[in-house]
Amino acid sequence: MIVALPAEKRPVYDDRVKEIQRMLTEGKTREHVAKELGYSSVSSMHTVMNRKNFMWDKQKGNYVPTFTRVGERESIPVMDSSKAGQVVALFAKEEADAKVIAKRLGFGDHRELATYMTTKGYVWNAEQNNYIKMVGEIKEESESFAAEKMKDKLMSEMPIPSPTKGNLPAEEGMAKYMPLLEMLDRNKDKLVDLLVPGSETGKIPRYVVPGVAKTKTVHMMNMLEQLVVDFNREKNISQREIFEVALIEFFRKYGYEREVEQLLGQR
Repeated sequence: MIVALPAEKRPVYDDRVKEIQRMLTEGKTREHVAKELGYSSVSSMHTVMNRKNFMWDKQKGNYVPTFTRVGERESIPVMDSSKAGQVVALFAKEEADAKVIAKRLGFGDHRELATYMTTKGYVWNAEQNNYIKMVGEIKEESESFAAEKMKDKLMSEMPIPSPTKGNLPAEEGMAKYMPLLEMLDRNKDKLVDLLVPGSETGKIPRYVVPGVAKTKTVHMMNMLEQLVVDFNREKNISQREIFEVALIEFFRKYGYEREVEQLLGQR
């Protein structure tokens, strides 16, 4: 039986928590953050974070949810109406049959159901005879390993200035990297959002698109269509808004930024 994580143990991601995590991610010390945010000491800030179910992770240099303590695994059940939640709920019943559940929820077969649950971050637990969503050490180690691997790759590909080529001063040798550094600086906020531990996905933008509403029939794979339905239900955003945001972001990314800005009246 999977027991839901009590509400009093869930991490509270309010504005102050996110601000503290963001500042620490930017490389500021706890002492600096505590002073800048008006705490009397680091201990006072630490107490506030503890009350919101966060603990200090020395290795990461930041606060992380208490229930992701190294070496600890927790099963986080889905108690909502999403399809993944329905799968977990049906398997929790006695004598649950994977084929019957798959058919009841609209999957082609139990293998398609298993693939879907994997994409939602669930793994099969033989002891509980159910899918569970794992958090903690396993996920953190895999992400850390991937990050270190990417870091090593970038470092190995970075050209090393040769001291025999003109013996250029360090300032001139770094000149060719300035455009890259400027680009990183312009996107600093986006990068920090990606790096802040435990943060949720960014706020979904909403657009007022001029024109007359028309019906457009689009065929897509059933698994992708199910993601749209799940996202619509879980994030409380209409399917029309999902596709509007997706198309606008797509056009902006792939060469239609000017046209989109004209459409939205930004130019």
